[in-house]
Amino acid sequence: MKRSTVAEIKSHAKRLGPRLVAWRRHLHMHPEPSMQEHETGAFVEARLREIGVDSVRTGVGETGVVGLIRGRGRRTVGLRADMDALELEEANQVPYRSRRPGLMHACGHDGHVACLLGTAAILKAMRNQLPGNVKLIFQPGEEGAGGAARMIADGVLEKPKLSAIAALHVDTETACGKVAIRRGYHTAQVDDIVLTVRGKTSHVARPDLGVDAISVACQVFLAIQQFVARHTNALDRKLIGFGLISGGTRMNVVADRVRLEGTIRTIEPEGREALLRFLKRDASRLAASMGARLQVEIRESYPPLANDDRVVDVVAASACDLVSESNVVQIERPVLGGEDFSYFALAGVPAAMFGLGIRDEKKGFAAPGHNANFDFPDRRVLPLGAAMLAAVAVRLLEQV
Repeated sequence: MKRSTVAEIKSHAKRLGPRLVAWRRHLHMHPEPSMQEHETGAFVEARLREIGVDSVRTGVGETGVVGLIRGRGRRTVGLRADMDALELEEANQVPYRSRRPGLMHACGHDGHVACLLGTAAILKAMRNQLPGNVKLIFQPGEEGAGGAARMIADGVLEKPKLSAIAALHVDTETACGKVAIRRGYHTAQVDDIVLTVRGKTSHVARPDLGVDAISVACQVFLAIQQFVARHTNALDRKLIGFGLISGGTRMNVVADRVRLEGTIRTIEPEGREALLRFLKRDASRLAASMGARLQVEIRESYPPLANDDRVVDVVAASACDLVSESNVVQIERPVLGGEDFSYFALAGVPAAMFGLGIRDEKKGFAAPGHNANFDFPDRRVLPLGAAMLAAVAVRLLEQV
C-alpha cells in the first residue's frame, strides 16, 4: 500500500477520534441483547446514511445492518462488527455506564461497531482510491445466537460476492496500541451441554427412601472434571464448564431433579470425541450406580475459527504500516472462547480475525471480557481500530 494512502488513513482516523468515542459511549449506555439489537441497528443505519454510504440494508439476518462502499473495481471484500451486549450488571461508575439494568457491553462490541463506523467514514472519503468495493457488516447475535449464520442465510456474502473478510476483536491480554495476529486455529469448537439428573423425592431426614439428585449431580460434576484432568491428552486444549446449576423445591425435601447447563470447548477433534463419549456413556453409568438417571443433551454450536494465512498476511502488513512491526504481537495459542465469525470462514470465504490491544494496567483497564468491570481506553483504541480495518480493506482489495 502506498505511503500516501497510509498517511491519509491515519489522518482521517485521528480527526474522527471524538466522533468514535461519542458513538461508542452512546452504544455502551444503550446495550441490547442478542437478536434484539433494534435501537443499535437504527443507530448504525443513521450513522451510515450520515456518512453517505452508497447502499444501506437493514433487517439482514433479522436485526443486522449492511452497508456498501463502491470503489473503482469489481472485487468486494467484507468487514464485520458484532453488535450485541451481555446479560450482566455493570459495576463501572463512569458517566457512560449502562443505563439498562442487567445489560452491559462487557465484550467490546460497542467498540467494534464504533470502529467499523469510523472505517466507513474513512473509506467513503477515499472511495475514488479504492480498487473495489467494501461491504460493511454489522452483525447481531454473536453471544450465542449465531447471528453470522443468520446473515449468511440471508445472503450477506452475495450481491456482490465477497472475495475475503476480516474482523477485529478487542484483546484484553494485549497492550493498548498493539495489534495481535494468529495463524491457523484462533478460537475453539463450542458445544452447549445440558445435564439433567433425575432422582426421587423424600424427606431429608430419610434420604434412604429417595434418590438425592443434588448429591448425584455433585458426583457427576466432579467426575467430569476428573476425566478432563486425568483421562484425556494433557496436550489437547479443552474444557467443560458449567455456568448454571438449578434444582430442588424445598430445604427439607430431597431433590428429585437437578439441571446443569454449560459448555464444552475444544480445539483438537480427538479431545472433543473423548469428552462426548464420556458424557454420553460413562457419566450416565455413574448416575445409574447411585440410583439416578442422567439425561445428556449436547448441541453443537460455533465451529472453530481457522484464520486464512493470506488474510493474516494482509493484517500483519497493515499493522506494520500503522503501528510498526514492533507493535505486532503473535498470539501463541488458540483461545478456548467461541466466535461465530467462524461461519464466514466455513462458508468458504478467506477470513481472519485479529486482536486490538486494550490493556492499560496503569490507567485501570485490566478487567477481562465478560466481567462487570470491563472497559477500555476508547480515546486511544478506537482510532487505531478504525484505521486498521480501513487499511486491511484496501490491502485485501489489492492482494487477495
